[in-house]
Amino acid sequence: MPVVADWMRVWDMWATADWDDAIALSDKAIRSVQQGYDRGDPLAVRAWGSLQLRAGVSAARGGGKAEAKDRIKHARDAAERMTEAVGSPVYDRHSLTFSPGNVQIHAISVALEMHEQREALSINRRTSKELIASLPNSRQGHHHMDLARAWPWDGNRDKALKELGTAEHIAPQLVRNHPIARSTLRSIVYAERAGTREKLRRMSDRFHPVG
Repeated sequence: MPVVADWMRVWDMWATADWDDAIALSDKAIRSVQQGYDRGDPLAVRAWGSLQLRAGVSAARGGGKAEAKDRIKHARDAAERMTEAVGSPVYDRHSLTFSPGNVQIHAISVALEMHEQREALSINRRTSKELIASLPNSRQGHHHMDLARAWPWDGNRDKALKELGTAEHIAPQLVRNHPIARSTLRSIVYAERAGTREKLRRMSDRFHPVG
């Protein structure tokens, strides 16, 4: 299925920050399955929705906030169409893992890419745990890493560490070697040290030490 190859190529473009090209390729692939999507073909709906998510992440990273949110809305519409479909579950031989839960965790990720940490936490509060639990371990691991990135902006390093621990428990090999997890942990450790230094400075000022 050529559209899946394009979906994978978009991911490769992220490594070189080719955001505009990633969106253009996503749109080309979306057009190729548009008729199938309009007919309600289950595999086309999955591919169409997955490509909208890739385009949303690309737009967010490229600074296109309005487009990123619009792409998430399109993906959410596709997920609703998929869940409303009548008949036996379709076999997703390409493992696109497109679902309402996947849309929600991408919405959180997109908010973080746009530096809207509190919005990311708000979306998470509105997302049922059952939706997240239905996802593959790798996707759940990414999700909890994202939450670990968000919580420090709300002044809660303890929850950030808890999310990192959850991510590690669910997908240990992925998380222990992931640059996002390592960067988040470094930020938490640095903030903790800086906070301790500030507490000591304030205490020192109060005690008026001599000599």
